[in-house]
Amino acid sequence: MRDKLEGTQSITITDSDLLHQWSKVFRLGKGDRVVLLDNSGFEFECVFTLLTKKEASLSIEEKRENTSIPGRQVHMYLAVLKKDNFELVLQKGTELGVTHFHPILTSRTEKQNINVERAEKIVREASEQSGRGTMPTIVPILTLGEVLDTDNEYIALHMDGEKFDSQKFTEDVSVLVGPEGGWSDEEIALFKEKNIPIYSLGNTTLRAETAAIAISTLLY
Repeated sequence: MRDKLEGTQSITITDSDLLHQWSKVFRLGKGDRVVLLDNSGFEFECVFTLLTKKEASLSIEEKRENTSIPGRQVHMYLAVLKKDNFELVLQKGTELGVTHFHPILTSRTEKQNINVERAEKIVREASEQSGRGTMPTIVPILTLGEVLDTDNEYIALHMDGEKFDSQKFTEDVSVLVGPEGGWSDEEIALFKEKNIPIYSLGNTTLRAETAAIAISTLLY
């Protein structure tokens, strides 16, 4: 939810997607209970006092700390992929604890932009579906060069790298995931020049979206 629930005793919701889901999919009605999240790290158990096609009114009965919060910061620097593939990574990465999505442009990136409003909707719905207390952020698009000009520490994925061992990573991590066509030779050389460790997820060539979801799972 976009609205903060702290300090309120009731809330009115007019979001048509939520209303349809509650009334038509879950068949909820007056007196039923639902848990609402407001991206604060807390969850709120509520009771419906009204549910129609146009609006829902809920009474907030209990506030409690949400336990489904990622234990560390996972920054995914993901080359912009084709629409469906990029959105799949947003959805599954959210479910698997990615905390920040950084869309990047590389030399082999075909698509040059994303629909930010739709991307935010996807991570919001994935957060709600998975019961996650805080949503990932979606950072404005940068080029790979702009990203690597910062002082952050990164790891990169490439099939010719060292075998990835999740046991080595217990703190926050920033991972670079390439586009459909993979990293160029020049980009691989740049990683080596900047002493960015390169890791492989196996002996097979993975699709970009598969690699992104796989590394999310390993870092979860």
